[in-house]
Amino acid sequence: MYRLKPGQESFEVVDGPAAGMKFKRGREYDTIPTGEKHRFEIVKTATPKVPVKTNDPKPAKEKK
Repeated sequence: MYRLKPGQESFEVVDGPAAGMKFKRGREYDTIPTGEKHRFEIVKTATPKVPVKTNDPKPAKEKK
């Protein structure tokens, strides 16, 4: 994921394969236009490390 660096203004691409795409401050993007990489920073996505809690305290045992 990418986001505009601090101090970079929002912009719209006017030519090339990304023509018409708008990039705004504070938003995250999967892809960025070629030649504009210097305007963006990589955003690391955090994954939760907390185990998922369930209502059942112990899993049920299988009957034989």
